[in-house]
Amino acid sequence: MKSIAALISTAALALTAGGFSTAAFAVDVEGAKGLAEQNNCMQCHGLRKEKDGPSFMKTAEKYKGKAGAVDELVKHMTSGKDVKLADGTTEKHKIAKTMPANDVAQLKNLAEYVLSIQPK
Repeated sequence: MKSIAALISTAALALTAGGFSTAAFAVDVEGAKGLAEQNNCMQCHGLRKEKDGPSFMKTAEKYKGKAGAVDELVKHMTSGKDVKLADGTTEKHKIAKTMPANDVAQLKNLAEYVLSIQPK
């Protein structure tokens, strides 16, 4: 039993040292999809296809390997800053809402989900 625990610990350490977060492997996909649906994210963003906003895949590519990517996406989802749409117009990005209010863990989970989208 000790050898299995040591192996798991070594693997986690190797992933962390390699720039991977073990939290990235713990994404609650259904929770993230639910929050995205609740906030109508998919109205402007596709998983792999551009809409008015960039696809989740394009966002994942943009932030790949960047430190602080999750926090940057949470800030984007909650700041209401101006965003440029596909037609060239700008509008305020909708502020993501959670239940309970301001649940950062839910927002980070959604950000982790967005960052996990890869090409098929």
